[in-house]
Amino acid sequence: MTLLTTHNPILPLPEATASELMHIFIDQDTDALLVGACLALLAQRVPEAHELAAFADSLFEVAVPFPQVPEGAIDLVGTGGDGASTANLSTLTALFLSTLGVPVVKHGNRAATGVCGSADLMEALGYDLSRAVSDLEADLRERRFAYLFAPAYHPLMGRLREIRRRLGIPTIFNLLGPLLNPGHPPLQVLGVAREELLAPMAGALAKRPSLRRAFVIHGKDAEGKGLDEASVEGPTKVVAVAGGRVQAAQVLVPRELGLVHPERNALRIADRAEALAVARGLLGGSRHADFRPAVADAVALQAALGLTLHRDGTLEDLGPLLREVRVTLDRGFALPFSVAGVNA
Repeated sequence: MTLLTTHNPILPLPEATASELMHIFIDQDTDALLVGACLALLAQRVPEAHELAAFADSLFEVAVPFPQVPEGAIDLVGTGGDGASTANLSTLTALFLSTLGVPVVKHGNRAATGVCGSADLMEALGYDLSRAVSDLEADLRERRFAYLFAPAYHPLMGRLREIRRRLGIPTIFNLLGPLLNPGHPPLQVLGVAREELLAPMAGALAKRPSLRRAFVIHGKDAEGKGLDEASVEGPTKVVAVAGGRVQAAQVLVPRELGLVHPERNALRIADRAEALAVARGLLGGSRHADFRPAVADAVALQAALGLTLHRDGTLEDLGPLLREVRVTLDRGFALPFSVAGVNA
């Protein structure tokens, strides 16, 4: 408790201090108002890579572990907090990639400040969020997909959910969520809501011993606002991480990839019901009444980034991969899990 009154969280924290602070946050005896005030202070600056890594390491110390995942497994996730209210592109891409033979270990949670979290969508699609670890292992072997519901693996963070909800702003936990996959997949596509987060998030990933390759991405919409995903409306900056090193940023331009600028708000959703409708439209293919070409383009772009990592390719391979998966999406695809005992 002394730490919270003697160290200003607005200043960069040494690794040991960051680790101690995180343990204080998750301590049930720490006053919720004090935690909220501290989170608000931390939100006023961009964290450094070593702080993020130390925070994440502290949370892994008290997390429920998940067994080793297949070689080539990937997670696709965004920090949230961009305020764009787009469809659940990372989750939809994760579902799609598994049907292409890529093992996907998707880690996620319900919405904290957004419209519809990945867990909210998965549940609406009929996925059982309480699946046992043994069943999830079987899912990975047989269907190449497992969804790891964050509260089951990070139970001590449960009390922080209400604190975050009351604050109503993105906090350090928006940034930590993408770093906390208990399956430790070796590949990751990670979207950040603000451009200044590219370097620290890439640096934090580079410190993960289990990580082989990653793309940290930040897109711009048609109005120049930031997105925590690759954009079909404006440029996307990509920072690659490989072998524990952060590489120089590259920029993707939609028109150079053959993507047509979508209609205004074509990627936006108003509520969970619309998120579900968009998902069903994508699953059903171009003949489905709720199919949105812009969503298919966006999912194809995220999927192409994931396939590039899975196939050990480079961003120069992105164009052909994008065209390949976009054609597949027009046909639709089946969910990689069963609903009420029936293969969806």
